[in-house]
Amino acid sequence: MVNNKKRAFRILSSISGIIPVEILKQITRQKTIFPFYHLISDEEVPHVKFLYRIRNTKEFIADLDLFLKHYKPIGVAEVLDSYKADRPLPENSFLLSFDDGLREFNDVVAPILLQKGIPATCFLNSGFVDNRDLFYRYKASLLIGRLKETGIQTEPVRTWFRDHHLSENTHDYGLLTISYSNRYLLDELAVLLDYDFGEYLRKNHPYLDFAQIQTLIRQGFTFGAHSIDHPEFRFLPENEQIRQTSQSILDIKEKFGLYYKLFSFPFTDFGIQTSFFDRIFDPAEPFADLTFGGAGLKRDSVRKNIQRIPFEEGSLNAKQILATEYAYYMIKSIFGKNLIRR
Repeated sequence: MVNNKKRAFRILSSISGIIPVEILKQITRQKTIFPFYHLISDEEVPHVKFLYRIRNTKEFIADLDLFLKHYKPIGVAEVLDSYKADRPLPENSFLLSFDDGLREFNDVVAPILLQKGIPATCFLNSGFVDNRDLFYRYKASLLIGRLKETGIQTEPVRTWFRDHHLSENTHDYGLLTISYSNRYLLDELAVLLDYDFGEYLRKNHPYLDFAQIQTLIRQGFTFGAHSIDHPEFRFLPENEQIRQTSQSILDIKEKFGLYYKLFSFPFTDFGIQTSFFDRIFDPAEPFADLTFGGAGLKRDSVRKNIQRIPFEEGSLNAKQILATEYAYYMIKSIFGKNLIRR
């Protein structure tokens, strides 16, 4: 399904960019958007280098200027008020968010947003705040970089690759096929390569720390949870999905004294069942006020689960991404596929 969307994006992006955004908004009646990113940087970031393309500050500012041209920025409070009062979201508006709680949100993103008067929400992995641990995919990126520098030089490393049926010569050495369930393999390989993840955390501080988050809250930014340690939810049993969600929300809420409870799904909310949302939004004891997916411009049968648009789609600019999302939405609507049914 992901590959189908990528193929459609390649086709649609070449033609949809010529259609004015205002016309696309009118046709689709989708006048509120939820763009999201992970980080913005003008420098190379080793722990994401081999995972996805990073937008630089010039590109990000251009994105923001496009959003501001067609939409009004809103904050979480306005979205929560709309849902609590059971009224439509503000028209022609956008809520900006960032996943993973990376340091660049403080160092690069926040100063730009404060200058432009744009609020944003940052979603944190509760197990990674204060640089206590590192997302397993970030570990894979760091080890790919190490292997590209040193090569597979020793017999123990060659044996490790053979034992785990991983390639020794592809662009990512097969390390990106390692999943959450066997993430311990990355720690094994790090030992063989004499690579210290703890040292990387201490020297580079990839994540926001407690003091930075407190300062950002005082500046008006809002925060939510993004699970404990970033698993892919569709491969977890429902009880573990609930634990990852409820515990991370509680940790973030209590640690920073938040009055709201927000959650964004790590990776994707694809395959998450209605029973999960019934428990998360149980009126008697709700774990969350709102949850956020990343399926693009789509509606969701779960009213309080909001779908966001990723703006890190290769080399496309924001206008191309946005127009393509609208075009894709229109095509899907013909077949009744623009609504995610749980």
